[in-house]
This record gives sequence, C-alpha cells and structure tokens, in this order.
Amino acid sequence: MAGASMILPTPDFSFDPNARPFIAGVRPHRAKSYRLEPETIGDKLVVHNYGHGGAGITMSWGCAQEVRDIISGHGFTDHQPVAVLGSGVMGMTAAALLTELGLAVKIYAKSFPPHTTSNVAGGQWAPSLVEHEPGAKAIEKFNRILRRAFAAHSSNGKQYGVSQRLNYTLHRSDNFDRVPRDVIPEPTFFQHLPFAHLTASGYAYATLLVEPPIFLARLKADLEAAEVEFVQREFSSAAEVAELPEAIVVNCTGLGSRQIWQDKLLQPIKGQLVLLKPQPELQYLYSSKGYLFPRQDHVVVGGTEERGVDDDTPDPHMCAQVIANVKSVFVGAPHLLAPRAALPDWFIQNK
Repeated sequence: MAGASMILPTPDFSFDPNARPFIAGVRPHRAKSYRLEPETIGDKLVVHNYGHGGAGITMSWGCAQEVRDIISGHGFTDHQPVAVLGSGVMGMTAAALLTELGLAVKIYAKSFPPHTTSNVAGGQWAPSLVEHEPGAKAIEKFNRILRRAFAAHSSNGKQYGVSQRLNYTLHRSDNFDRVPRDVIPEPTFFQHLPFAHLTASGYAYATLLVEPPIFLARLKADLEAAEVEFVQREFSSAAEVAELPEAIVVNCTGLGSRQIWQDKLLQPIKGQLVLLKPQPELQYLYSSKGYLFPRQDHVVVGGTEERGVDDDTPDPHMCAQVIANVKSVFVGAPHLLAPRAALPDWFIQNK
C-alpha cells in the first residue's frame, strides 16, 4: 500500500507482438439481473446460478453460499447426489460448499480449468457488468452476496491467490461505489495521483486482487481431494438435464443457458487482454481508461467491451490499441485524461 508522498513505479508496457500475448474471453451478461433462484422441473430441484457478467470471480463465494442455503433449506443433506453443471468459478465454488455440506457432488462440464472462461479474467474484486433487479429486497440480496464473497476471498488469502491491493482511478468508480461501504470504504482522494507522469487528480480504492490461475487451480485441487467426480459432457436442452440421475441440479452454465434454458436475457460480452511480463515491483491496480492488474504470472492489461460478440478469438490490432491507450495514460497524455476522451466505443473508460 502506498502513502500519499510515495511515487509508484511506472509499468513496462513493452511486448513482442509476434509472441501473440493476447487472450480473449466471453462474459455471460444477463440483462435486468443475474439469475440465482430455485426451480422445480419434474422431480428435480434446479438451482440457477449464472449471468454475472464480469463479476463472476467477485461474486462467486457469495453466490455459492446462497446456493448452499437454498439446497439445505429444501432439506437436502448427507450424501445425497448433486449435479453441478459448469466448471467455471460459479460451478466450482458452489461444488466446494455443497461438498462441505456432505452432499455427493458430481461436476458436468464441456471443459475444465484451465480451459474455462473464468481463466480468462483479470481478477480484480469489483462487481463489473452485472445487473440486479430494483427494489429493497434485490439490493439487500446483492449486498449480502458481496459481503459474503469479500469475506470469503479475504479469509482464503494468498494460498488461493488473493491479496489486498489499492486500485487507482482517474474518476470515482461506479463499480466500487455500488458496494456497501463496510466492504469497500470511501476512497482516498489524491490531488495528484502518486505516479511519475500520471499526475492528474484521482482516487484509491481498497480492494482485492484474485489471481484466476492460482484460485481456480486451488479450487480444482480441493474438489479432487474431496473425491468430487468431473464428467466431461455438454448439454443442449433442459430435457437432457432432466435425464440426469441426480435429483438436485445446480445450473452454472453461463452462456450455455441461452440454449439449455432458452434464456433470451443472456448476452455475450467479449473482453480481450494483453499479458505482459511479470513485474513484481508493481503492487497496485489501475482502472479507468482501460485497466492494469499486476499478477504473479503476468501484468494483465485490458480495456475492451464488445457487446453481442461471442467469438473468443483475440484481435491483435485491438489489443495493441489497448496497450497504447493505457500506456498513454501513464505518461500523462492530456487527450486520454479528459473526462470525455474521444476513444473507441469498445474501450472501457470507467471500469
């Protein structure tokens, strides 16, 4: 953590484009609200848990606790079989808590970590690109999920790839400002941000960095140690799900729910990242005009948001533009520091 008088190191943005250090993922955004609710289909209890946009890792443990509460509230305990559909972060955390409840969990998925959308994530703790319904009850539930998720991530610590970080922003962050203040406190204001060239005014939010390669690998190892069975299978309809032998199904299929459950509210949002060399001296996060998250494996630079695009092939030219834009911020480029800078529609300006 940095004091007000400390000058933080400037990132090294150099990269070899021929090495193609680009990755892309497709977030499962659901209009109006993420879906976290039970449904009875025939003789099965189905608990839906999907549509969290770019907030999957952020909300994961909190949503998993909600799933556990729903299932235990229906009287299911003690070795009863449960099918979890999907092995992204929502499925893996739900499986972990249901295993602790004493249920016999089996995970069905078309692919497993490290080959999931959750692996293609920056890892900052912030409820990005997720919507919830209006009204006091929905807000209370959302805040409960955020509180539970933050507490669980914080208690897991470095063995799960979690660390406390300050995130420096040029403007107040809509993502952080929607979080209860007992989770993310009021940010520190800087008349001049503590960088050599990025000396505009700004803010520092106290948050977490959750490193997906460490977090997901540890989750999978925990589940394997608990003798959870992983079955490679892809579903195309609710009728196929109904044929499963388990009486309890937890649906964490993300965008797969468009086809399986005919959910027309789901929309893909493509995000692209550039993976720079590790820079251990960087211990802060940055997000506003694009974002930068230094992790153990890479310095992750991102800033794209393409709604309705479900192609997960990275675009090298777009990624190079992201790097150029974020680098320009750190050298104090006036045109990017303006509140309404003229940038491409796909470039994130206030993450």
